[in-house]
Amino acid sequence: VVLRELLLESNKSIAEDEASGGAWREKFQVSAVVTRPSKRKTHGKVLEGSPVASVATELGLSEDIIFSPESAKDEDFLREMRQLQPSLCVTAAYGNILPQEFLDIPTYGTVNIHPSELPYFRGPAPVQRAMMRGDRNLCVSLAFTVLKMDAGKIVDQKWLRIEDNETSDVALSKLFTLGSEMLIESLPKLLTGAAHGEAKEQDDGNATHAPKLSKSEGVLQPYGMTARQCHDTNCALNVWPGTSIKFKCLTPVNVKKKGKVAGAGAAETESESELGEENMKEDTFVMKISETSVEESIEEWDSEKMPMEVGRAQMYKGRKSVDMLVVCAEKTLLRVGRIQLPGKKPMQPRAFFNGRKGATLTAEGAPLEVEFNPEILSKIAKADVGRGINLN
Repeated sequence: VVLRELLLESNKSIAEDEASGGAWREKFQVSAVVTRPSKRKTHGKVLEGSPVASVATELGLSEDIIFSPESAKDEDFLREMRQLQPSLCVTAAYGNILPQEFLDIPTYGTVNIHPSELPYFRGPAPVQRAMMRGDRNLCVSLAFTVLKMDAGKIVDQKWLRIEDNETSDVALSKLFTLGSEMLIESLPKLLTGAAHGEAKEQDDGNATHAPKLSKSEGVLQPYGMTARQCHDTNCALNVWPGTSIKFKCLTPVNVKKKGKVAGAGAAETESESELGEENMKEDTFVMKISETSVEESIEEWDSEKMPMEVGRAQMYKGRKSVDMLVVCAEKTLLRVGRIQLPGKKPMQPRAFFNGRKGATLTAEGAPLEVEFNPEILSKIAKADVGRGINLN
């Protein structure tokens, strides 16, 4: 997004400069593109090219000025950058640490588009971390790059309000578009050095960190998380790692038994007769969920089918409903519009329940009910006092 906006603006500035006889004061040119190297996909068998390099080629940049070093510390790469003598470098979600040798190259420094309200949420996952805690009023910052992560002086900031059900990929796209516009607006003062004097120092005392995401964070725990917390996590982690709930499923199955039927004057023979005896098949699986929302009305839960207990799941009321409800902590309801079982394609919850008539789903991971024995606690306390531990 950032590269596309810069290249389009660059072409516009050059065209208007030529039309005005050299009077266009905001003329600039993209002299190089640096992106991370291609990576292996599907267990290392397929080489996946950089989307940034693809956009650069599509918009007419020569492959000679598209760099993809394994490290920004690479001496050959740094030598080529020095030969280019750039006035300004711009980074956006680059993902690699830039050494001081690189930061010293551009005349007016390096600026970074970071999708958070710096100094809050410094780090690789600012939008996801903000959304996981329920934030929907997001921010994008334009700041100078220094050795310390996301700690440079702030050139400008803009805010963006997203809808309750919007996901992090949509939010990131909007924020980087907004950041690109902010960058282009700031280019005149960035390319003259005036931005250094106007930029504001960050208050490190207010800094918070947005660490990398882990796969385990996508496992929802209805017994310990409200529907709002589950929904916020689903919106934040929709790209990676996604969200899931581990369910125990009980499905009624008809059992056919063999009975003996006696023929007149003949030996008894075996034949299958359906006795209609119902048995329950139990299995446990991790169900991926997406397209969630918070259901405010408990009237949507059909209490006649099953009690509204935390961990239970059922279809919405009504024969035409296609979504599923999950009871979460504090008796809150999470609406789920899309599910996926291991090895299967994504489907609507209705398709799952149609294939398992009468099935009941209960989330795993109920909290342990622990009863504390007062006598044991008293003995522990006395032992602590004996060891000189201050209980106060």
